[in-house]
Amino acid sequence: MAMADKAAPLGTYLVLALRGLESLVVEEIQATLQVDELQVCSVEADPQQPHVNVFQGEAAVGRILLRTRSPPRAVRSLRSAQAILAFLTSSDDIVTSDKSGVDQVAGLIADADWTSALELWHAHMRELRPDRFPDASLPSRPLFRGSCVRDGRHAFQSVDIAGEIGAVLIERFGWQVDLVKCDLEVVCLLFHRHMIAGIALSNPADGLYKNRIVNEPRPFLADSKYVSTLRPSTAYLMLQLARYEPGDVVLDSMCGVGTIPICSADFSSNEVFALGGELDALPVEKAGRNARTAPRLTDVCQWDSTRLPLRSATVDRVVIDLPFGNRCSNPRAMSKVYPKVMKELYRVLRPHGGRAVLLTTLRKTFQNAALQAAPFTLLQTLEVSIGGMSCCIYVLEKRGAA
Repeated sequence: MAMADKAAPLGTYLVLALRGLESLVVEEIQATLQVDELQVCSVEADPQQPHVNVFQGEAAVGRILLRTRSPPRAVRSLRSAQAILAFLTSSDDIVTSDKSGVDQVAGLIADADWTSALELWHAHMRELRPDRFPDASLPSRPLFRGSCVRDGRHAFQSVDIAGEIGAVLIERFGWQVDLVKCDLEVVCLLFHRHMIAGIALSNPADGLYKNRIVNEPRPFLADSKYVSTLRPSTAYLMLQLARYEPGDVVLDSMCGVGTIPICSADFSSNEVFALGGELDALPVEKAGRNARTAPRLTDVCQWDSTRLPLRSATVDRVVIDLPFGNRCSNPRAMSKVYPKVMKELYRVLRPHGGRAVLLTTLRKTFQNAALQAAPFTLLQTLEVSIGGMSCCIYVLEKRGAA
């Protein structure tokens, strides 16, 4: 357990994580923080509601309740967390058939332990925004906003929930609403009848909550504007599935703006050499700029992932966010691309233990075409939720000769 700073008062956190890989998040929490209580409370499949896919929807995120005395900075340093909030309240029995569900959520928010949550929020803000919160005492009138990430059929809208959150806080504290320059944000996640809420423990000035669900900060990326970019927390979790060892060569042959190679080098403390590549010049240029934001053992090339300029059996680990065929190309085209990519990955991976961790939403294409193209051994198939879509992570191993 790493405890560089002195212990803080006991705080109750809501950790949002990649749905489907909560166990790896728990491993990091137990390895790095002082844990008083830890509970995974992600929504599980209900046989009585077969139509509900717990991996589908932007509110379908992993939910972990953590009670810890670790310092705020240590908690925010969790690499596997998508977002960290001060826990307020939760319920698994929200009415969805009429607007009484809105009143139910409002009542739960009003009855929450605001004293503990606000103290925890203030402890984080004093570190993140010392210019705005220099004093040890809680601010009397912070600017705030409420937001709701909602999936499922409800007799009300997300804006109704957000509005009721605002009404509760105005009545209880007399605070002023500011949707743009707020100091404090109350976030409510409502997945069908399952609700959980907390106070965001990020700097609102970073604009993390402009979308329906949080965007992770990417300080190591000089240029992240592209068709899509993988969350750093997802890259971290995929790297853990790869089970890298010091000195390994880690390859992402379809790296986009370089998130996976850069995260591989950074998260391993440069214990691996991370190599990335992409077909188009624009993402390669962006990835190159991103790789140069700090000294790290990584390199980016422009290449065709179906004809890699690498010698056979020279790569130890492969970690790739495969193209889904939604924003670029189409799923049918991927049925031709995937097999060619798989043959090249099998060729460049070292035998007897070379491992590939591949993320895709195209299950049938991968299973019917890609897995038939090369004699990989399938170790794991893990269902996860990426950007509200149900996806799969495949963990493969090369056991044959080079």
